[in-house]
Amino acid sequence: MKKFDLFAAVNLLLFLVLCVFRYYARFIEYRGIEHIEEFFIYAGVILFGILILWTVFRHYTIDPVVLIFLQVGIVMHFCGAFVLIDGGRLYDASLLGMRYDKYVHFVNAFAATALVARLFQIQHIPLTRVNRLFVLLVVLGLGAVIEIVEYVVVLTVPRNGVGGYDNNMQDLIANLCGAAAYLMIGATLARGARLFERNRAPALGATLAPVPLDAGAAGAMRED
Repeated sequence: MKKFDLFAAVNLLLFLVLCVFRYYARFIEYRGIEHIEEFFIYAGVILFGILILWTVFRHYTIDPVVLIFLQVGIVMHFCGAFVLIDGGRLYDASLLGMRYDKYVHFVNAFAATALVARLFQIQHIPLTRVNRLFVLLVVLGLGAVIEIVEYVVVLTVPRNGVGGYDNNMQDLIANLCGAAAYLMIGATLARGARLFERNRAPALGATLAPVPLDAGAAGAMRED
């Protein structure tokens, strides 16, 4: 079994188990049975997202580090729904003056950027400055799809739990920061690797260069 097949299967199983044993009851507790259609919309979108990711990326070799980034983002999302802080959900708590869900957006955008960048590398597309900008725009577009789903919830579910325009913009800004952070770190590491190789090449050449002989030593060698 490929790594990404295992990754998708584990997270699909994890999501279904949590839905049956925890997520459904917790949603009813905090939102009420009258809003249950909102639960099914989000559950359907998550399942669809897992299947799409599996279909697209199962044919490629994905670095374990990228899968770890994705797993951290997924676990943070589930913790936001299930972990209680002062009698409320972690998702509703603020850390350092910022709501927890913004950190989830940041980490997931960071992981999504790593995945898209890896896809570029697999397709032998160099990550030039222009292509890094394109990766950033792709990730922002994926984040915008999530906000569109929330807008559909606003239109179809009365008294839903979706925040207003300000909340949506904060989500997109968190996505921007997460994607930009990955690209800046990646560019910095790539630049450092190039400088290391550039400095290493002359030093290695000097080490392997033949040592010149003085005239006396050369004459002695000819006499021998």
